[in-house]
Amino acid sequence: MKRKKGIASALALALLLTLLPGFAPARAAESAAADANGYIVTLGDPAAGQAALQSVPALEALSTAQGVYRADSLDEVEALGSRVKSVEPDYTAHLLALPNDKYIAEEWTVEALHMPAVWDQGFTGAGVRVGVIDSGVNSMHEDFAGTNFDRGYNVLNGSHDVTDENGHGSVVCGVIAETKDNGIGFAGLTPDVTLVPIKCFGKSEETNSSYIIKALYAAVDDYNCDVVNLSLGMTESTAAMKTAVEYATNKGVLVVSAVGNDGTTVYNYPAAYDCVVGVGSVEADGSVSSFSQKNDSVYVTAPGGTIYGPSYASNTRYIKGSGTSFASPHVAAAAAILKQYAPNATCIDFETLLRRSVTDAGAAGYDTSYGWGSLDMASFVAAMKSYNFSDVGLVYPDVEGHWAAQSIRYCVNAKLFSGVSTASFAPETNMSRAMFVTVLARLSGSDLSAYQNSFTDVEDDAWYAGASAWGAASNIVSGVGDGRFAPDNDITREQVATFLYRYAQTYGLTGNYDRSALSGYSDRGSVSSYAKEAMTWAVAKGYITGQTTSTLAPLSTARRSEVAAMLARFVNSTAA
Repeated sequence: MKRKKGIASALALALLLTLLPGFAPARAAESAAADANGYIVTLGDPAAGQAALQSVPALEALSTAQGVYRADSLDEVEALGSRVKSVEPDYTAHLLALPNDKYIAEEWTVEALHMPAVWDQGFTGAGVRVGVIDSGVNSMHEDFAGTNFDRGYNVLNGSHDVTDENGHGSVVCGVIAETKDNGIGFAGLTPDVTLVPIKCFGKSEETNSSYIIKALYAAVDDYNCDVVNLSLGMTESTAAMKTAVEYATNKGVLVVSAVGNDGTTVYNYPAAYDCVVGVGSVEADGSVSSFSQKNDSVYVTAPGGTIYGPSYASNTRYIKGSGTSFASPHVAAAAAILKQYAPNATCIDFETLLRRSVTDAGAAGYDTSYGWGSLDMASFVAAMKSYNFSDVGLVYPDVEGHWAAQSIRYCVNAKLFSGVSTASFAPETNMSRAMFVTVLARLSGSDLSAYQNSFTDVEDDAWYAGASAWGAASNIVSGVGDGRFAPDNDITREQVATFLYRYAQTYGLTGNYDRSALSGYSDRGSVSSYAKEAMTWAVAKGYITGQTTSTLAPLSTARRSEVAAMLARFVNSTAA
């Protein structure tokens, strides 16, 4: 069953201008980026940032640690010379709400989500920091009188003035953490969290994507947020935005984003990135909102039709609005509850719990209108309390802080594969063919004793004999010729794709995919003929990503960490 994300085809929309001698590609594309508000520059060596700022003082640092900056013009980028790794347009991001009139009605979401049962168990988000990257907040409103606020950050001017001039951010913050039991207004779903308002929008509902990127790094590095809500989006995908999101999720931050309000199949980013929970909207009667996007970036749906919140223009009045913008913070509140219960929970844990606990709606199982279903907070908490959390980093210290730590944790918890010793996972060592066929056999849950080994170089008592026999009988794996399996040989990236593709075919999990997914990679011609369709499928589905923005390295050996990431992506996108 398809879950996400259409990344490969969507990335074709991004204008990634790799700097070649003479800067010709960027110059030639200057007119194509006419709708951009400057450029996002990534340096090849982040340590060169100080020298870059000295040579081009007008640069704005988005993340000095990651070497990401914003330039107003291509002249400024050109002045950086060989320090530049890539440059992309600074596209416009939009708030994803449909404003409405002031309200005279009652809140409906608390009952729909079964919140009293959640609050009675003490799940109010205490101790969790939620970054709200938005238009700021009216923290002086009467219904925020007991809400915990960090002083926040204004990305637009570098100050700590996060006064809301739009109204959008105040409603989003209200959904998450309006004061409960104060006799006025409404009740936030997680009233005891600490809100970190990060202001990226002024009066307008548009802003530069560079502000969002800077806000993401600030939320992680400067404000130690556990959860980030992004009720915003843009239809263009950029490597800089994707990298910032991945940076956050790799640090253990749960990122939630609205999927968009056009009611079309068009992707919005960052909701369409992997490990971002994309949220669609439902109405009070449970039906999907007409304005909510319908595509496979929708992971779950939540209340987004006619949502009430504090006014930005008055400290005693309230406003109402509709949009996936207001559905997203409901799911962010679920993320806060998860972090309260299990501070080390990852995005894979979060997505798994959502998938297990939502109320199915629309077509049975996954569909592109409701995602996996509609949020039910009481069911979410029940699933959370019965879930097996384990800290793989404590068992395998060499996993702690690794880019694939979350995926490794999933694979270990699912007993797909484990460490090379009791204290080492060895994430950067190579995966053998025997190891990988064993992983797939475990994933299948098959009784391996029913299969007879036929490979001449596989001893009948070998630890992988049953798995290789199963794989051959199922037409999932093949030998290397002369009746040999070559179990000890390192497995290549294209072989991983091939075996995984055949596994998906066997269990009816291939789905539809973009047949042009390899077109953006300069080494696509090095993909072996037998593996071309499998690599196309794996790349289109986002299971295998390029080793760089332009290379796939299909013949390179797959490391254990890479295989863990590929498997986690595959299972998370196909599990029922």
